[in-house]
Amino acid sequence: FFLNVHIAVKYIVVIWFMLTWKWSYYAVNTFSQLEFINYRKTHKVTLKEEKQIQESPTGFFDVLLGSTPVWFNREKFLFRVFLPFLLGRFVLVPLPVYIVLGRNAFRYAIANLLLAELLTNLHAFIAIVPNHAGDDMYHFSKPCKPKSGHFYLRQVLGSVNYSTGTDLIDFFHGWLNYQIEHHLFPDLSMLSYRKSQPLAKSICEKHGVPYIQQNVFWRVKKTIDIMVGKANMREFPQSYY
Repeated sequence: FFLNVHIAVKYIVVIWFMLTWKWSYYAVNTFSQLEFINYRKTHKVTLKEEKQIQESPTGFFDVLLGSTPVWFNREKFLFRVFLPFLLGRFVLVPLPVYIVLGRNAFRYAIANLLLAELLTNLHAFIAIVPNHAGDDMYHFSKPCKPKSGHFYLRQVLGSVNYSTGTDLIDFFHGWLNYQIEHHLFPDLSMLSYRKSQPLAKSICEKHGVPYIQQNVFWRVKKTIDIMVGKANMREFPQSYY
C-alpha cells in the first residue's frame, strides 16, 4: 500500500516516523528482541521465526492492531513499558509545576516535554538510522559466522561514518559517527573509536574494501530516498556467501 501512495504522503509519513522513532520502532523492537531471547529458552524456534525476528521488524501500529509475533507480549509492552513512560514523563514529572504554579504552567510544561520528546526522537534518528542506509550500503540476506572474516567485512560494507575528529563533533553525534569502528570493535571505549579509525580505514584501503565517510545530513538524505522508494540498498552478491 505504502509503495503506491503519492510521494508527498510518503514524505509526511517519513517525517512522522523520524519524530516518533524511539517509540514507533526502536523501543518496540528492543522489547521484541528481549522477548525472543526469553522465548527461545522455553520453545523450539522454527526457521520461519528466526527469519521473522531478523527480517520483519515490529512497529508500534502492529502492537496497537495486535499483529505482533507469537513471542511478543502485547499487554506486557503496553502496561510495563509504554504506559509507565507516558505516565512518568507527562504526568508525574510536570505534576509539581501544576501544584506550585497552576494549570496554565502545567500545560506549558507538558508542551515543553512533548517538544523535547520529538526533538530527541529526531536527534536519535539522525544519529543512528543513516549509519546503515543508503544506495551505497549493502543488504545481507543470509547470516554469517560471528567474528569471522566475512563478519568483519559486513560491518564495513553495511556501515558508514559521519564527520569525526573533534570533541564537539563527536559529542553531538554521540560517538556514533564512528559507526564502522563501533561495529568492528563494539567493546572499545568511545575515545578508542577515534584512535582506531585511522587503522581501520588504512586496512580497508589496503584490501580494496569501501570505507564510506560522509556528512550526516547527506546520509539523512540518502536514508529518506530509501524510505520513500526513490533508491534501493545494494544486495550483497550471492556468490560471496
